[in-house]
Amino acid sequence: MTARHWKNGLMALAQDELGTLVNTTVGTVLTCFAIVALIMPYRFSSGGVTGIALITNYLWGISPAWVITVGNALLLLWGWRYLSPRFALWTLYVSALTSLVIPLFEMFPYPTIGEPVLAALLGGVVGGIGYGMLFRVDASSGGMDVVVMAAKKRWGVDVGMMSLYLNLFVHIASFAVVSLEQVLLGVLLLYVESLTVDGVVRSFHRRTQALIITACPDELASFIVAELDHTATLIPAKGAYRGTPVEMLLVVLPRRQVPSLKRRIASLDPGAFVIFSDVSEVVGEGFKSWMRA
Repeated sequence: MTARHWKNGLMALAQDELGTLVNTTVGTVLTCFAIVALIMPYRFSSGGVTGIALITNYLWGISPAWVITVGNALLLLWGWRYLSPRFALWTLYVSALTSLVIPLFEMFPYPTIGEPVLAALLGGVVGGIGYGMLFRVDASSGGMDVVVMAAKKRWGVDVGMMSLYLNLFVHIASFAVVSLEQVLLGVLLLYVESLTVDGVVRSFHRRTQALIITACPDELASFIVAELDHTATLIPAKGAYRGTPVEMLLVVLPRRQVPSLKRRIASLDPGAFVIFSDVSEVVGEGFKSWMRA
């Protein structure tokens, strides 16, 4: 491999990880804000290491930063051999940043939301956006994610079920310090948080797929390549009614480019038959790299 290839590879890696740095930093700040401003004042329960940190805060007034930092450090020491170096390093960065940001947010007062349900909903949205930003760059906030990932590689356990059982155990333990209503609101918060995480992760990769049957496939393909800066696939087909050979175009585009494609199809071939469908993820050249898949 030449020096130029090494240089290009390092520059590409730095560019990718710069995005990871921005996402993990902003995402961690949002999750810490949700904990301090939207969970702790209402004594909601939570899952994982954060849930344990909240229990100790409600019982003895210990800052969650201490429990989260120490807990993540111990879990990383236990499971580091089963984790990828990248996963472990970014988890360590998020844990260190959390230990700084939570005490910073604890220094400020926050307005009280009179209706706890609204606080739970807002906490789920804010925390979900933060965790979604972490997950979309394959980073982690640590905690039970480390346990689950390590246990999967060591014992082959089901990730979803193990995560559910661990979080359920922490919620049940929260009954020792908070009321049933606060536990239920904590569960509601986590549910909204999980929906928001899914929305954030998918929104960054969502694209529109168009399957086009037209009398002008070459002209439309040229427009897609030259004007939209994408490629398309020509697929030979045959109409079932007349038995006439036709060519279909398969193209995947960002949603913002769909109106331009529609206008060009209408101008070239008003009789074209087009199917538009949303796709949650596209991996390959011009889209998401297989290194991030």
